[in-house]
Amino acid sequence: MKKTIAAIILAGFINFTGIPALADIDMNQTPAQTQTARIEHSYYKKSPVRSISVSEEKITIKAGNVIKIAFADNFSTKTAKEGDPVSFVLNEDFKTMEDTILLPAGTMINGTVTEIVPTKYWNRNAQAFIKLNEVVLPTGQRGDISARVYSKNSALKKSTWAAVGKAAGYTVGLFGIGAGIGAIIGAIVGEVGIACLAIGMPVGGGVGLITGSVFKGLNYNAKAGKEIKIQLNEDFDITLRNDAV
Repeated sequence: MKKTIAAIILAGFINFTGIPALADIDMNQTPAQTQTARIEHSYYKKSPVRSISVSEEKITIKAGNVIKIAFADNFSTKTAKEGDPVSFVLNEDFKTMEDTILLPAGTMINGTVTEIVPTKYWNRNAQAFIKLNEVVLPTGQRGDISARVYSKNSALKKSTWAAVGKAAGYTVGLFGIGAGIGAIIGAIVGEVGIACLAIGMPVGGGVGLITGSVFKGLNYNAKAGKEIKIQLNEDFDITLRNDAV
């Protein structure tokens, strides 16, 4: 049955929730003829939800599941703005641990930038918030999806430590290692609390703390092909044709 489902999907004989069916499921089936759904599991073991319901008629990827996708084009918070379209692609088949293919490689997932938070002083990095809302199969068939970036606050951004490293490296070159350590502490004051003032100033003689404060954070940049993870906000249904083989 697994090979059958894979063949059906790759052939494009599927219907996403909210899209007119390519072929109606046989409503004359008796209960005995209807397959009971089984639960399979996603590969990503850290996913908050890993369950995926699979039957001959329908696949349901449960809300909370995580999917790995890649940027289809270059992206930067420096140039992106609210309302911009963003496209991603599956570099490989998205399938279960039980080897059922759910979405084939080459599937596109499209979205829209909902907000760009620019870089700020105190090494606050830029952030991009994206709403994923459309799936396009390699066959051209389209469907609706609801997903967000899988991160602490659902944003794309550079790590705090990348900005800290920039500030510290610059400061060491000007004022020495002691000030560089102060810059590391000063740069993350906004992240870990104002109590760091008492440590950052003595370590760097105040220089590190000041340097940390005058640096802006980093923009988020991604080249085409860079992979990220997204998380489903809602169940994602794929209805299968039962007469396609």
